Amino acid sequence: MARKIPAFLLIFLLVCVFAAAGAEELTVSLPEKVKGYTPCEIVIASPVAGEAELKLLDPIRNVWLTRKEQIQEGENVLPWDGLGEFGDRMFAGPYRFLVKVTGTDGTEQSAEAKFEISGTTPTLVYALPSSETLYTEKGEKWFVECFVSAECLVRMEVTDKDGSVVYVKEEKIKDPDGICLNWSGALDNRKKIPAGEYTVRMWSKLNPDYVRSFPLTVKNEAPEKLTVGPTGPVVPERGMSEEEIWEIMMKPSVVIDDNGTFRRFDLYSTKNALRTRTVGTLRCALQGLEVLDTDGTWAYVRAWRHEDGKPVEGYYMQKKLMVVKPSAHYGILIDKRDQTLTLYEDGHAVGSVPVSTGLIEGIETYRETPAGAFLTDVHTGASFAQEGYRYEYPLRYDGGNYIHGVGYSRTSRVRDYSENQKLLGQKASHGCTRVSVMLQEGCKFNIYWLWAHLPYHTRVIILDD
Repeated sequence: MARKIPAFLLIFLLVCVFAAAGAEELTVSLPEKVKGYTPCEIVIASPVAGEAELKLLDPIRNVWLTRKEQIQEGENVLPWDGLGEFGDRMFAGPYRFLVKVTGTDGTEQSAEAKFEISGTTPTLVYALPSSETLYTEKGEKWFVECFVSAECLVRMEVTDKDGSVVYVKEEKIKDPDGICLNWSGALDNRKKIPAGEYTVRMWSKLNPDYVRSFPLTVKNEAPEKLTVGPTGPVVPERGMSEEEIWEIMMKPSVVIDDNGTFRRFDLYSTKNALRTRTVGTLRCALQGLEVLDTDGTWAYVRAWRHEDGKPVEGYYMQKKLMVVKPSAHYGILIDKRDQTLTLYEDGHAVGSVPVSTGLIEGIETYRETPAGAFLTDVHTGASFAQEGYRYEYPLRYDGGNYIHGVGYSRTSRVRDYSENQKLLGQKASHGCTRVSVMLQEGCKFNIYWLWAHLPYHTRVIILDD
């Protein structure tokens, strides 16, 4: 006679059977330690086919990357190089991937994997030329701004239109703030590169998978010397079309011709500098002036002064002015009234992000962000500290004023951006323009993207409020 199974044991066995049948659940894994600019694999084991949404989070749940992939039932291997949404270098510390899978059957499951980022493989992060044209006769110094994630040997190759390598240069980059790699167009002590169209390719010899390249036109002549004359408006009006804004962005800038972008120069109320009062001070080299009139000796100009950001008109010696062309492909429009920054590329607005411009406190009127038309300078480093915060990815466009990331405070290996981040969309800075470093919903770029892509002499226009 068969022995009767007790009821409680039967229930237990049934639970085990059902548990085994449903034991398949979503899992996600990747190496315990990941390096930036280095291939690794994210492995998602899913019980169903569907769409996987991945989010890269730091310890305080800031989102640095989102990614959606169509996956199959079973094991799925996704490549990743340890970088953020816009190619951002992720700083060393703990992170996690949160994965949510929505199955074709409508079910949802979530899982996460914790890991550490332990730095980066030495890589050429950016290579930004000072101009698309190299003049070998009496032209401005031509250079490439280079930044590496860690010390490495960088190789530059110049190839002609047939793909033949005509020039090679290698330089070890140690400076953590980057360098300007200069080239005059000389192939050796006696020969210069012929005029023509070329391609420049650059990479770290320790990580050649990340190649930075750009076209270069070489001219064996001196550049056209532009004369100072009336410019028309250098700042667009609100409501203008993209085409009208871009036309103003691409105008050559009339600037004060002097060394040192931090220096200030007096603007005079009359043509006699010795017997007249000043109406304010202007910066040299980067601040564009609206020239209203010239008489061969003096130029009558309009600009926003640096003491308090107020518009002024006055006289400056014409011979001490020069004309500079902006970089051709990008432009920035900052609106102080709306507290937004809009990126333009080749005549079209790419998108906008919220910012914080200068907030005057008490008598500190210098904190006002002056309006006007400016040009970016050479990169000045990866970060700087001020009043207890560290600010990343600075782009200098006007003496001491920058476009840079929101500031963070640091506890152990965790960077807390929350205090500055929550102020975006309102005035809050000391005069600079703050932009988010993190991924924000609906935003097509962040400060890292700007820092890594905008070259020397990119136009920056700031609308007054």
